[in-house]
Amino acid sequence: MLRKCKWLVGLMIITLLLPLSALADELSGSLEIGGSSVGVNDDGSKVNEYVNGRLDDGKTVTGNISLEAANEAAAFEMDLESEGANDQTGSMEFDLGRIIRIDGSYSALEHQLDHDQINYLDAAIDRGFNDPATPAQLPGVPSPNAVPAFILVDPNASTDTLALGGVPVYWGAGDKVPLPGVAGIDGDEYIIQTGGATLSGEDLTPNKAFSIVRKEYETDLEIALPFLPGVTFDAGYRHETREGIDQAISMSKCAGCHVTGVSKEIDEETRDLKAGLTGKFGPLTLRYELNEREFINKATAATNVYDPVIKPGQAFDNAAFDNRMSYDYGDGALPYDVTPESEKQTHLLKARLDLPKETTIVGSYITSEVESDKTDEPGIFDLKTDKLTTTYDAYGLKVAAKLGKKIKLSGKVRASETEGDKYDVTFTTLTAPTSPAAGITFDATNDGQFTSSYESAASREALEADLDLVWRLSRKNTLRLGYEYEMTDREDEIDETTSHTVKASINSRAIKKIAIRAGYEFQSIDNPYHNPTAALVPVTDNRAQPYGGLTQDSFIVAGNNDLYGTSFYDARIADLSNQPDTVHEMKFNATWSVSPRFAATLNYRLRMEENDLNHSKWEQLTSVPTLSAWYGATDKLSLTAAYNLFDQRSETAFCQGFYDG
Repeated sequence: MLRKCKWLVGLMIITLLLPLSALADELSGSLEIGGSSVGVNDDGSKVNEYVNGRLDDGKTVTGNISLEAANEAAAFEMDLESEGANDQTGSMEFDLGRIIRIDGSYSALEHQLDHDQINYLDAAIDRGFNDPATPAQLPGVPSPNAVPAFILVDPNASTDTLALGGVPVYWGAGDKVPLPGVAGIDGDEYIIQTGGATLSGEDLTPNKAFSIVRKEYETDLEIALPFLPGVTFDAGYRHETREGIDQAISMSKCAGCHVTGVSKEIDEETRDLKAGLTGKFGPLTLRYELNEREFINKATAATNVYDPVIKPGQAFDNAAFDNRMSYDYGDGALPYDVTPESEKQTHLLKARLDLPKETTIVGSYITSEVESDKTDEPGIFDLKTDKLTTTYDAYGLKVAAKLGKKIKLSGKVRASETEGDKYDVTFTTLTAPTSPAAGITFDATNDGQFTSSYESAASREALEADLDLVWRLSRKNTLRLGYEYEMTDREDEIDETTSHTVKASINSRAIKKIAIRAGYEFQSIDNPYHNPTAALVPVTDNRAQPYGGLTQDSFIVAGNNDLYGTSFYDARIADLSNQPDTVHEMKFNATWSVSPRFAATLNYRLRMEENDLNHSKWEQLTSVPTLSAWYGATDKLSLTAAYNLFDQRSETAFCQGFYDG
């Protein structure tokens, strides 16, 4: 189909060029042919992320065609450039008597994607050491067959340490080892591995290269209606395709301990159709626009065969936990990471009023509706609908005015509401073939089927307000001040988020041949998006525990009973987030223009972010200095050199989960 479309576009261009070439008073053009060579060592996804010319080693023919034709009634311009099969651009403009105007463009670009080897999750490999009589002292990083123990010590000891002689000590799960006679140890401490990190990663396509080829065709038509002066009709069509291979990552049910990565086919198509009408009536300009979008996913979904349901620490074929789950290994390959097809319709109304003294008032209203196709998995979960609808309504008002000769003041406010469908999902649990629950499901009162109601995460109300002031202090100095307020009130369990931003900047040319821009921004955010009570279960029990004929003081993490979910997970108290509640940002830019043929620029950005969480602190410092120089050797030859450094450092408390049944 795409091949036919390309031929059709080519025929249209030829058909258009034939009469133009005959009627044009002026006809000019150029043809350039060249070549490029690409050589890649190791992984080229970074240096050649957006593929320039070609993906693999080899040579490519490149070229450029430009054409211009014009007479008193019409004008035509075309430019086509090719750097390779998936690195192409093209544009076309046609103007007929300033009444009809047609613009067209085409682009093709290949994007290499990251390949996650998932090798940073190897912490769940067998711990190995289970015999307290044979301790193991491992220097440095744990080996592939041993991971760090969770070390608990007696708080009443005279000296507490997490290492012996500066060397970490690792033990098997559940080992409790007295340490008498060790220097600095009073004899009643012990080391215990209460659990182990449970994550393991498996890249099932280790040698696969992932990339997406994006192609886009776009055409715009504009007609100035001669019988309605000031009224213009416009229409447009856009067609985008994305084809290639991406990586799909999944994790197992329950603790999510087994993470796998496979290849996923990408074959997507987006079609946009728009039509609009603009009318200018004196100081008033009105605009209406209708947009229709259709997204089609023609790719086969990625699938995963999930691990069998087993009780930790029991035989592989133990199925006592089956009735806690909805699916496992026996269900075979199940789809995941599926992008649903959707349709979207948007209406836009906009009005602009131009008043004296450079005063303008702009009002707008947008309403949009998206319908997204949904599917269920019979026997595992049932969705009560095959389509979910999300609506969006937004109102905007902007006012700009000039106060005197030196001050410009503008302000805008925008209110929006997003409403998503509420929906019900019915889950079907497995039946346990063994254990005291044999033959029944986890919720035997309704044959293992239970329904949960969900609120759309997209549903929210938002309010934004900005105030901006530009003050020309002198002929060469300009001061700019600004304030922004944002509020987001979500309908789900996340609390309301508000932010206040204050900005100040100055532009100066007070020093000859040097232009300086400096700015500062402060942001205060109340309740940024975060994960509340996501970590830190308190240690609540230090009863004496017998071990090996000895009685040792020990600690038990809250939740040591059958009600694991309510007594352990619900007991967490610490918030986690990587979003700031306080931001300081400073920017500086200086350009030295020595002559019309040479300029040097120094740019620096410093951003300091932090979040004082209830039990920890998240901090991030970003520093970006840049130095560049430009030299115009001749009218047709210029040289540019630049150096950029990006330095970002984050610090936060990290909670390592453990789970042993």
